[in-house]
Amino acid sequence: MNRKGYRLSHVIIIIILTAIISAVTTGVIVTSSFSANGKSYSDLVLDENVQEFLEVYAKLTDDYYRDVDKKEMISSAINAMTDYLDEIYTTYLNSDNANILMDELNGKHKGIGVTIRGYEIIDVMEDSPAFRSGIKIGDRIVAINGTNVETLAGAEISNLIKQNEDSITVTVIRNEETLEFTMKAEEIQVSPVEYHMIENTSIGYLKMSIFSNNLFVDTSKALEKLKEEGMNKLIIDLRNNTGGYLEQAKNVASLFLEKDKTIYYLENKDDLEEIKDTTDDSYNMPIVVLVNGSTASAAEILSGALKYSYGAILVGSTTYGKGKVQHTMSLSDNDMIKYTSSKWLMPNKVCIDGVGISPDYIIDNSYNYDTDNSSENEGFTDNGLNKAIELLS
Repeated sequence: MNRKGYRLSHVIIIIILTAIISAVTTGVIVTSSFSANGKSYSDLVLDENVQEFLEVYAKLTDDYYRDVDKKEMISSAINAMTDYLDEIYTTYLNSDNANILMDELNGKHKGIGVTIRGYEIIDVMEDSPAFRSGIKIGDRIVAINGTNVETLAGAEISNLIKQNEDSITVTVIRNEETLEFTMKAEEIQVSPVEYHMIENTSIGYLKMSIFSNNLFVDTSKALEKLKEEGMNKLIIDLRNNTGGYLEQAKNVASLFLEKDKTIYYLENKDDLEEIKDTTDDSYNMPIVVLVNGSTASAAEILSGALKYSYGAILVGSTTYGKGKVQHTMSLSDNDMIKYTSSKWLMPNKVCIDGVGISPDYIIDNSYNYDTDNSSENEGFTDNGLNKAIELLS
């Protein structure tokens, strides 16, 4: 039986909000209000399919032998409609999951502060519960609160965390040794960007974690500060960035590209639209973009735009491959549906859905925890970053 969403072994999962947010949950998102494509509600009621649905609804709510929760029945019907489309990015989100999505896009998280791909921890947020407990990059999660997670989907693992936010026990394997770490979830406010100058160079480093609603503003400020510090070359780190708002991808790309350069194409069932840079902003410096298998959606849009319309070099591993765009529609009680409205194509008119973007240099990071150590990320070698510095040097 197919599940909605990806299994843990197939996709990046961010343990952040007493839940687990995946590329399926973020993706490329365009917020929107309800539109019936020009039709009024009275027009919709005249649709014979809608009439039949209403007749069944009336019959069951009136004549069923037990009381019916009308709200739950409608929610189930909406969920069934998204299930019928059999497309992993089109889904019904109850209020809890909808709130998780919006908090993620607004940079607010309650959780332990690690990012995993498959079962491997690929990032530990500084000064997070996981960081303070001793969890390290390269650890492999096998259980949460005593329950094995190797056969569970993301939503099921999310529930394990929700069951006891005040005492979350994460079991990991490190160099064949099984270790347990217990911590409490915390409220974490995350900026979508981190930046600094690479020591003793003129290379700036800019990491984007998610295409949240403040990414463009924060990126603009970061670039200005890096220029003040002497930056004339740049590394953009999009590893483990699972996407976010489409508009943010467009705006951030416009910071770098020359006016009228193509950022991406949108293809729906009716037409193909070219999205170009309409601003006078641009950069003229060597850029290397770091990507990996968890670089998805909006992050892939930016990667493709920088590669094909700017001339940036991509380093790392093949990206996730999500070439579809979602709209959201808010429902009552803060529920939401997220549905695919179009595909996006890179400036070379290639759709990367299910394929990803292959970098110019294939580089994998390495981990080595053969010795007992206590410092953060000791034994972790960032080969991708080292290659980017080498190329720019």
